[in-house]
Amino acid sequence: MIHIAYYISGHGYGHAVRSIEVIKALLAQNPYLFFHIRTTAPPWFFSLNLKNSFVYEHCEIDVGTMQHDFSEVDIPATYERVSALFAQKTEIVAREVRLLKEKQIELVVGDIPPLAFAAAEAARLPSVAIGNFSWDWIYEKFIEMERGFRELITQIRVSYRKADVLLRLPMYGEMDAFRHIIDVPLVARKAQRRVKDVRHTLRLPEGARMVLVAMRLADLHRVQLDNVTADKRNRIVVINQNSPIAGVQNLPEGLLPFQELVNAADVVVSKPGYGIVSECLINQTPLIFTERKDFCEYPILVEAIEKYGIGQFIELNQFFAGRWQSAIENALKREISADQVMNHGAAVAANHIISLLVKGSVASDAREPTLMSD
Repeated sequence: MIHIAYYISGHGYGHAVRSIEVIKALLAQNPYLFFHIRTTAPPWFFSLNLKNSFVYEHCEIDVGTMQHDFSEVDIPATYERVSALFAQKTEIVAREVRLLKEKQIELVVGDIPPLAFAAAEAARLPSVAIGNFSWDWIYEKFIEMERGFRELITQIRVSYRKADVLLRLPMYGEMDAFRHIIDVPLVARKAQRRVKDVRHTLRLPEGARMVLVAMRLADLHRVQLDNVTADKRNRIVVINQNSPIAGVQNLPEGLLPFQELVNAADVVVSKPGYGIVSECLINQTPLIFTERKDFCEYPILVEAIEKYGIGQFIELNQFFAGRWQSAIENALKREISADQVMNHGAAVAANHIISLLVKGSVASDAREPTLMSD
């Protein structure tokens, strides 16, 4: 077996979703790979989506951002957590080097914790970064409020420069800390089941409009959902919110893959993030979204949403007031033009990773990236 350490940011599900797709593509090319998944993302998510050839290891190696809700970052709390982590950088890297040697790791992949690449270099191992943004770019926006981020960003960029290559996904931000960048197509999950079968499994009434809401429970409780459910055509569907909400159908985790729910939904309601935007694109489902303060990737994601016609914006105050009806009506009228968006990024990424593992290098790719790159 060839052992690979795969470090995944636990900030949101997008990093874990696409990492799983890349792992599947790698196993399809070489079934003799074994993955040590090191992350703070929940273990059930990997058990649900990967059958074997991996071990889950809880590991906090990056922070992401601390948030009041989906739209606003707690910048002081984020600084406190990130600075505390980097104060232990030497100990963390030493710990990871010991583990990499003990487990006989041959390659490190990261989406996209900076210290993973510092550990790889210290262990004299090749490393691959995958992502559409890096944490130095995210934190740059916070310097005005917390100047201490400037030094942290310098340390993060030094760690990113230790990666052998960045496989850069579409809808990306500034990632110039990396020495070698290769652009790959979108990594997203496309539904395989018939819509009518999924809706039958959910026991949706004939003519019901499925409104799939992908939000945390704390955010969902802020929404005046009675204004949404007042229209009896709307069937609000959420996943494992662990609390009964009037007029809402709460699905258990693992009942159906999330991409099947996205494809079966009439509309999806969520914050714009890489995972939800990419899966709405690939499955051509309209997305109702609202603004996200303090998130520099927001305008980049919105650009893709608007280009392919999948999105319907709603003001933040209207969003929490549950005044979604006109947005739903407008979303259902949209002409989506995302049918030619390429979705073989996982296979392309796997090719490059295998090449680095076997040959010690990857081919250069200098083309201007788009969502339709081949």
